[in-house]
Amino acid sequence: MKVKFYPERKTSKDGKSALWCYVREFKETIYLNTGQRIDPILWDNDSQRANPRLTRNNIIKGELKSLNLFLDKYESKIYDIERVVRGQKPNASFSVVADEIKKQFEKKKEGFFDIYDDFLKIKRQEVSKQSLFKFNRLRSLLEDYQKLNRERLDFDKITPLFFSKFYSFLIEDKNMLNNTANKNIQFLKTFLIWANNNGYTENSSYRIFRTKTEESEIIYLTESELERLYNLDIDDERLKRVRDIFVFQCYTGVRYSDIQNISKEDIQNSTWYLRTQKTHQIIEIPLNSYALSILARYSEFPKPLPVISNQKMNKYLKELCEIAGIDDTVKVVKYKGSKRIETTYKKYQVVGTHTARRTFVSLSLQKGMKPESIMAITGHKTYRMMQRYLKIGQEHIRSEMEKAWGSNLRKISNTKN
Repeated sequence: MKVKFYPERKTSKDGKSALWCYVREFKETIYLNTGQRIDPILWDNDSQRANPRLTRNNIIKGELKSLNLFLDKYESKIYDIERVVRGQKPNASFSVVADEIKKQFEKKKEGFFDIYDDFLKIKRQEVSKQSLFKFNRLRSLLEDYQKLNRERLDFDKITPLFFSKFYSFLIEDKNMLNNTANKNIQFLKTFLIWANNNGYTENSSYRIFRTKTEESEIIYLTESELERLYNLDIDDERLKRVRDIFVFQCYTGVRYSDIQNISKEDIQNSTWYLRTQKTHQIIEIPLNSYALSILARYSEFPKPLPVISNQKMNKYLKELCEIAGIDDTVKVVKYKGSKRIETTYKKYQVVGTHTARRTFVSLSLQKGMKPESIMAITGHKTYRMMQRYLKIGQEHIRSEMEKAWGSNLRKISNTKN
């Protein structure tokens, strides 16, 4: 039995031809469309493979090497099928082997995006609406990438080279910042791990590719700013409710999605028994006096807090914090490729519901709470995960240094000046 590959004579507008495979034994032959395409000029008929030496373009060289790896696996699969069939039936005719080959490769007709849709159906039952939205967004990005590159996306094409090209596509064509692009890569790897574990592909080259999250500024409220909000005299009922919800969030460290789902049945004996919306963890949060005082203001309401949409909450929070005079200058640095983007804001401009969780972690550590206790409340499984929300002010660091090394530290510093 022989396996041969050849490019179709007909080429499309981009100059590429479909790459076919024929399997022949004596006078019987079957033909298989590999689903791959190639510029015929780059094909070496003697080796039955693409020839990377025929181009100086490093990207195309990489694509051709990936194509050859695909063809190696494709050919090996055919011979493996023959070995299995004739191992079970030593006298099996070629037609029996051919039927099994076609049957096996017909399984691959279930396309990459068909399998991704199966993945989405399952994730719909497992993840939050926000995470599901991101997985759906990734699907659209992959389709755009496929369209731009004029190639059909397939598991066998998911190589380190693909990851590099897709990352560049997100940065250059979709105008994403590095951290946003890396998050999309992480979502893609989640899908590929699932596909690998469920037998849709044996390709595990995604493990080689590493993403890097660049540290970003952590915006949080200082203790004095939080107290200012808590005690702020507000006539506007809308902003008063926004203030109460946000401050309650700062005193409990929860995500806004959990605030939206809070019910009176969840609160017993000054403890909030919370099943988190994002991770489905069950967490017991002891409510301090500040949090309890806020709940008391809404005791006549059907829900513990007068929650609104996250979008409106973020909009009104900026208005509230401006009124409260939370207007220190903050600098935010982000990266797009190798380009550094530095922007200066007033603090109220960058406050959002996510600020509350960071505020809780940072102030709790400053007040001496053990990291393990904070993690039990926030639901972080490792200290490293919690560090993303951590910000300790310079004054607190100086205070801690003075406690450890003595108050003369400030005097020595002043003397030198």
